[in-house]
Amino acid sequence: MDIANFEFNALHLPSPTEEIFDECWNSKGIQVFVKRDDLIHPIISGNKWRKLKNYLQTFSFSTHSGLLSFGGAYSNHLYALAFAGHSLGIPTVGIIRGEELTTGSNAFLSQMNDWGMQLHFISRTVYRSKTIPLEYEKYAVIAEGGFGELAIQGMEILVDELPACDLIYTAVGTGATAIGTAKHTEKPVIGVLTLKNRSEIESHSLPTNLSIEDAYVFGKYAKQNNELDLFCVEFHLKHGISIEPIYTGRMFYALTEHIKNGHIAPNTKLVAIHTGGVK
Repeated sequence: MDIANFEFNALHLPSPTEEIFDECWNSKGIQVFVKRDDLIHPIISGNKWRKLKNYLQTFSFSTHSGLLSFGGAYSNHLYALAFAGHSLGIPTVGIIRGEELTTGSNAFLSQMNDWGMQLHFISRTVYRSKTIPLEYEKYAVIAEGGFGELAIQGMEILVDELPACDLIYTAVGTGATAIGTAKHTEKPVIGVLTLKNRSEIESHSLPTNLSIEDAYVFGKYAKQNNELDLFCVEFHLKHGISIEPIYTGRMFYALTEHIKNGHIAPNTKLVAIHTGGVK
């Protein structure tokens, strides 16, 4: 599939990197840079583009009917896949967790449907098995969240775009971004968990330079937390960068606490990867 002619309005690559400032880390000589992958595109932003690019590039109608993946009712991954499929003329299917849901349950699902994605709703119990319905057996399957070797390989270009630094931070959902980043650099990478899936992440072959931080999950995945919500608001006011509490908010919260608590050595230059998202 030739993705050179993507009908995207503004595919901003390489994404910019900008330094942000705070008295806490500036007093310690610590420099913090943000890799603004959230600015790649208004819809298929951040690690969603990085993870999907190779799947789209290698897709062929000679072997598959379309692309299929899994996610919840507010999945940024499925949202990005639906848009990419619409832009490239590739049929897409979203296996959606929650049999009580309908196409019109929320604006995400409605838009994905408008982009031509076939939405297949199943119970949460059945969803765990990730079984492919027979009618879609000729579709190429992308794992939940885009995880897979092609996604991990997609982080090589991201690493090439990073400035020289001593340390890298990123949020961890399925783990593709953290694993792929660490795999393509010799620098230490801190992956901040956003849900309680440490054992699942560690079931993969992790690069030795990747450390998993699990102290900032804030309870259940995506559960509302006033402290975290306030942090995201104040971060935006201070730095002019929007973050959301599910992924990037948890990562930046952990980074800030690590600096406050002395877990990061003075005079360190670090880069935080803003993995985007549309929520």
